[in-house]
Amino acid sequence: MSSTTTPRSVAIPYSSKTLKLSSFSIPSNESAKAASQRFVTAHPTYLQTSAIDDLRRREFTRLDKSGVYLDYTGAGLYPESLIREHTDLLLGNVFGNPHSASPSSVLSSKYAHAARLAVLNFFDADPSEYEVVFTNNASTALRIVAEAYPYSKGADSKLILPTDAHNSVNGMREFALKAGAQVTYVPMEAPGKQTFLAPEDGAESLYVLTGQSNLSGLKGNLSLLAEAKSRGYNTLLDAAALAPTTAISLRSLKGSVDAMAISLYKLIGYPTGIGCFVAKKEFLTKLQKPWFSGGSVLVVQAPNMGRLLLDGHERWEDGTVNFLSLIAIPRGLQILHNHLPTLTQRLPLLMHFTLSSLASLKHSNGKPVVDLHSPSGPDEYSPSTHGAVISMSFLKPSGERFLPHDIENAASRANIHVRAGCLCNPGASTTLTGMTEMLNNFDMKRVDAEGKQDTPSSVSESYASNEDMEWFIRDGGVVRMGFGLASAISDAAAFVEFSRTFVDVTEATKDGKTVGAPKLKKIADAEIIRDELPELKKRNSVMFTKLRGIRRRVSQIF
Repeated sequence: MSSTTTPRSVAIPYSSKTLKLSSFSIPSNESAKAASQRFVTAHPTYLQTSAIDDLRRREFTRLDKSGVYLDYTGAGLYPESLIREHTDLLLGNVFGNPHSASPSSVLSSKYAHAARLAVLNFFDADPSEYEVVFTNNASTALRIVAEAYPYSKGADSKLILPTDAHNSVNGMREFALKAGAQVTYVPMEAPGKQTFLAPEDGAESLYVLTGQSNLSGLKGNLSLLAEAKSRGYNTLLDAAALAPTTAISLRSLKGSVDAMAISLYKLIGYPTGIGCFVAKKEFLTKLQKPWFSGGSVLVVQAPNMGRLLLDGHERWEDGTVNFLSLIAIPRGLQILHNHLPTLTQRLPLLMHFTLSSLASLKHSNGKPVVDLHSPSGPDEYSPSTHGAVISMSFLKPSGERFLPHDIENAASRANIHVRAGCLCNPGASTTLTGMTEMLNNFDMKRVDAEGKQDTPSSVSESYASNEDMEWFIRDGGVVRMGFGLASAISDAAAFVEFSRTFVDVTEATKDGKTVGAPKLKKIADAEIIRDELPELKKRNSVMFTKLRGIRRRVSQIF
């Protein structure tokens, strides 16, 4: 595939509910900064969210010298006082391995218990009904459920997944398929039109919902969890992208969530390496742990084969929890909790300004500078259906698409933090950019043949057999920006001003040199190189490096 191919975008339907905000656009002769000031004047409710600005001045002073941070979906930012208070606790106390009765162990256990209560309180979960299991991250939490879920052998067990999902959710299907369960994907185009077929003969079945997409920003319809429960499914909510900017009350969801996965650094930036799943105690008793480890077992016979696992969270927390990091959780969640009501007022205003401004950017020929994938424009945005995330492509005056990573690199040079690519969400990425057919046409059989684990040889053989795979992996996807706890309208204005630099631009450049652009020269050399490709494909994995080098030469020439 040529790097300049413009895929067909797919429109995704949204809720009919839209924000009641004044229409807004930026004239070509007005700076984004001036436009943002005009926007605030027209929307005085923005000034009512000044507590976020006070928080930013107090807790995020480093942003003044670190550029414009718009990757909150990738990682939240930690408040500076959280680091200071955590450091003071570590310097002023002795914390030991919690699996003991020594004073240092008891102190660690005390703070770990406080962290569990803080998580339950933050998500308004009844401690008598829900348990907190700490993990390395949300991905590990999802894997624990996937690996231990008791799909019925020889029965019609089902796993229902959203197409718009992180790869950590997609990966759950491997365990389901191995257990003989049916795996079904809910199309992205019809998230609210879902119907549930009750599992046959009461077969154990699992329904997984993305709380908020890390790529499209679409929020899952949480009422579907209750519908799934009524049909006999267990339910799992991936709340990693939803929780940082949306209040979640498990109590209000009335038992429709059996388990929920989160990462703490997504919420408050610190500590990293800590995630958890909040699960019903009765759901945990259903899961079947395939192994045991230190910290999760009460008695083990050796050399005999008997063992007795612990109950509750201890059964699922292998080894020693990250007890020094758990200390920071209560204070971090308290900071986010205190500002979440104000944040939910500010983010829709930032989204409206940014979407309206980007939609008004035009090339001299009248064509758009930015193709807004999700939301597709200010009139299609509602905070009830969409998080503070925008996925987009940048377009040339011809309508051809700039490569996402070229935009990401240009933004980095402007000290603007955004992200590009498929973002570990192939379903949303390919649906929004019209590449679903390309992805599904890749021949992956060599990788999965006979159920063998992927090897360097099998991966390279599969890679070499697909003409478009290298282009897709390197250049597919979208550009994503997102707002979070410390976001201000100055951040939005800076991104709009950056986007304006692409008006009437035909190539992304670095130091005056074209980046990723076609070079129409040396046609004869290119034809000779192309003649080498079929023969190279037949050779073993040792030749794979040469193949990639030749393909790079072809792409540079064409």
